[in-house]
Amino acid sequence: MSDQPLKPARRLPAARGLVWVSHSWSLLRRQPLRLLLISLFFQFFLSFSQADALGLLVILCLPVLSAGMLHAFYLVARGEKPMLAVLFMPFIAKKGVSQLLLLGGLVLVLALLVVSLVLAGQMVDIDPDILSRIEQGDLDAIQLIDPQIMQAAVVAMAIGAALSGCITYFSVPLIWFKQLSLGKAVVIGLKALGQNWKPLLVLGALLGLLAIPIALLLGSFYLSALSGGAGSAWMAFLLLLLGPMFQLILFATQYLAFRDIFGLDEVGADVGSGKTREDQLVA
Repeated sequence: MSDQPLKPARRLPAARGLVWVSHSWSLLRRQPLRLLLISLFFQFFLSFSQADALGLLVILCLPVLSAGMLHAFYLVARGEKPMLAVLFMPFIAKKGVSQLLLLGGLVLVLALLVVSLVLAGQMVDIDPDILSRIEQGDLDAIQLIDPQIMQAAVVAMAIGAALSGCITYFSVPLIWFKQLSLGKAVVIGLKALGQNWKPLLVLGALLGLLAIPIALLLGSFYLSALSGGAGSAWMAFLLLLLGPMFQLILFATQYLAFRDIFGLDEVGADVGSGKTREDQLVA
């Protein structure tokens, strides 16, 4: 982990969002298999978020795992080969891990608060037997829930995800790379989001377009499962491959956006341009 001084956040033009997407492919092509393996393990641990108490622990540790993913791209940008252990490196770091865990707790509390406020008074109308069947993995029971409640639940999850994303987008790398405290990281990160809303909006639109085929494929797969049919093997394989790949693009663009806005000293910082910088790295 690098302990680098914090530079003032730069204000970048809207076109920079397109650069982040195009340069993310350059990063991925440097170490595609290693990054894909790390992403698969990230997805594996993320899958436990559906499991009651263990799921809360996974969500709490999500900023720590995200820091590991970002550090993998930091190593790739420096011309190094990240090992699988880089995903877990923040857990054993002396600095930053406590702040990242606190960030996870903050995000978890806010997400639960949003869901509670949006769904207030609606969950009591659901038959307890239906909830019990859903908790046991019975997908057919979902069809028995009032569509209005399902719509409210989707809205609540979307609001919670957007709020969590805004809070953690820059605060995770600020805590990990710049050694900021939780409060400073959140405030400075949100301020940088506001200052660079144009390139980030372009980035979000481009990532949304890339996500459309995956969303359609995922929807088709689950509709097939809900209707009693078995999802095809090739569709499951595509989801298994495209999900981690899209996740890598998300983290690559996040890393590039953070590096451009706040600065990181590294060799070969101009990804995809063929330029190199020989900056002094403070390890």
